[in-house]
Amino acid sequence: MTTLSQLIPAFCAEFPDAPSPRICQAPGRINLIGEHTDYNGIPVLPMAIDLQIRIAFAPGPGSRVRLRGDGAFFPPAEFANGHQIPASPTGSWDNYCKAAIQGINEHFTPDSFPGLDILVSGDIPIAAGLSSSSALVVACALAYLAVLDKELERDISRRKLANVLADAEHYVGTRGGGMDQAIILLGQRGEATKIDFFPLRTEQVPLPEGYDIVACNSMVKAAKTGEALHRYNEGPLTCQLIRALVEKQLQEDFGEEVRVERLGDLWSGNLCLTHPEVSDLLSKTFPKEYVTLDEAASRLAATPASIRKRWLGELPEPEHGFRLQARARHQRTEYQRVEAARDALLAGEPGELGRLMNESHESCARDYAVSCPELDQLVTVARSAGAVGARLTGAGFGGCTVNLVPSPRTASFIERVKRDYYGEFLGKRPEDFPASAVAVLSPSDCAGYVSPGR
Repeated sequence: MTTLSQLIPAFCAEFPDAPSPRICQAPGRINLIGEHTDYNGIPVLPMAIDLQIRIAFAPGPGSRVRLRGDGAFFPPAEFANGHQIPASPTGSWDNYCKAAIQGINEHFTPDSFPGLDILVSGDIPIAAGLSSSSALVVACALAYLAVLDKELERDISRRKLANVLADAEHYVGTRGGGMDQAIILLGQRGEATKIDFFPLRTEQVPLPEGYDIVACNSMVKAAKTGEALHRYNEGPLTCQLIRALVEKQLQEDFGEEVRVERLGDLWSGNLCLTHPEVSDLLSKTFPKEYVTLDEAASRLAATPASIRKRWLGELPEPEHGFRLQARARHQRTEYQRVEAARDALLAGEPGELGRLMNESHESCARDYAVSCPELDQLVTVARSAGAVGARLTGAGFGGCTVNLVPSPRTASFIERVKRDYYGEFLGKRPEDFPASAVAVLSPSDCAGYVSPGR
């Protein structure tokens, strides 16, 4: 990665006619617990990490946005700023910058659309589940705000910007929630952050002393393009159908119009159900494991075509139907685990946090079906190597695991993982996988502007 002291000279070499640049950076994140819940308004518990996307930027000519990067993942790109910015092909990295700029334009509705020159650098592994994409969105948004002469906390709060960018990132085709943008903009050095949604709320939580947070890369790319994008979006899309069926059940139970905008509303708002009450409700709504499209249509007095149009889109129907019972169970139990994990951290009980992390992985793998053989094996190896808690983190289907390791055992833990997973399971020689495949992470500062002297 280009260092901060190197970034300005590198920018000037790429854009020799540009004015003096500024620098901003946005950290990646690792999620300790609370997976695939944010888009349902259910809490999460991540932390910002000491790996960043860094960009140098300056106003550009006309309305042109010119993008350069210091790695193979960032080929040169250029596009016109305006009311509507057409997307590049799925998987193109410039879409993340386009998402940021279009989101800011829609929020502020500027009279003109200035150009922007950007040089991107970073050390967050790509497609590793550590949110390099959202960090890029946030960094580009900060750059564009500065070019528009908009200031954080004066013209837009960090919380509001997190909400704006969570919606804006749908531009790239993913139907995620707001965890990544919130932790990148609101995380604090030295602490994890419990995040609640609708409205966005944060609570800083201390990490256990004497333990390290270690990320282990499965070396399976957790990309969000092509078939992987469809697999990722299966969670948000099927949860929309779950919500509709739960709402229907509540309307029948209460004999009145009950509206549930998202699954998290079951525990809040006018309903304020307890965990046992939600468990009973879900059991009644989903008495069997699978729900076919025809069955859902009959239950909702709709046609299969209308259900697809409103909620499922082109999502293929599995042979036996959708596993809504298990997916709903994951939402309920993961909510409970996030709350219990926050309590465990406040009480200084790392063993309890580790137990909850282990349970979360089993739920992600069994009920939500977002794991893969490599992640499952990496979790097994990590636990045998000394992790008190190990689980997939991020979207799943590859990427990293997050591991809670007693600090005195961290060195031996890393060696065991390298030997047993990368060496024996993957069959790789030490020189065949990067040293960064296993990384001890520290909770970092949130995104912001930096001086080149730092």
